[in-house]
Amino acid sequence: MTGRLSSPRFRRRLAWSVGSLSVVGAAVVGAILVGNTGHSNRTPLFNRPAWVYREPVRMRLTAADRRDLFDTASLFIKTAVARKHLDSAWDMLGPEMKAGQTRKSWDSGFNNVIPFPAVGIATWDILYAYQGDVAIDLGVVGAKTSDWAGKTFTLELKRYPSHPHSWLVASWVPKGIGGAGQVKSVAKVPPLPPPTAALSAKWLVLPVAILGFLGLTLLVWALGGAVRHRRAAKRYARLLGYNSTSNPS
Repeated sequence: MTGRLSSPRFRRRLAWSVGSLSVVGAAVVGAILVGNTGHSNRTPLFNRPAWVYREPVRMRLTAADRRDLFDTASLFIKTAVARKHLDSAWDMLGPEMKAGQTRKSWDSGFNNVIPFPAVGIATWDILYAYQGDVAIDLGVVGAKTSDWAGKTFTLELKRYPSHPHSWLVASWVPKGIGGAGQVKSVAKVPPLPPPTAALSAKWLVLPVAILGFLGLTLLVWALGGAVRHRRAAKRYARLLGYNSTSNPS
């Protein structure tokens, strides 16, 4: 070992090795001592009961309830939806429908109720009925002067603690999209006649000619390659001194 330490090259290598190990060791010890300085993005756990959705109590609608619902829906459609006597329809709105507008903006006609030139209800069906919350699917009839023959909507009516005995409008949403059976002008447009003229055979001449030309080109190219290969084989055999009776092996 004394002889090795007397070598300047060995001493330099030993110094570099010890220095490198010291730096790496210091980095490892520092990382262990400092630890993880990051912040966890995990959702904190709480020891609370799980929230479970429970269906609201269903409401058994009586004949009187159905009459009240129909009368409210009919009055709302003839006033707020048809944009007639808007001042009398303001009190029919629930908090959801009144939000984001004032009485002045409501009376101007630029409000959050989707308008429709309605004159009455053609069909209606209960979508769901919970205690104090009922949704109705409605088929609304359009006015004779309107291009709309009819349209379907979903109307939600609720009873609030401030109005426990009255149905107020919570939402008014169109259902589906208008089609030919709902728009008069579209229904009057006759369908396109079926095609009567058959495709002329002259339109097939150009594609057939192109395909024939491509096929003939490939055939000529293949025959030319075979002829060139045969000639090259004969020339190669002649240069090597082979004849028809000699065996190249």
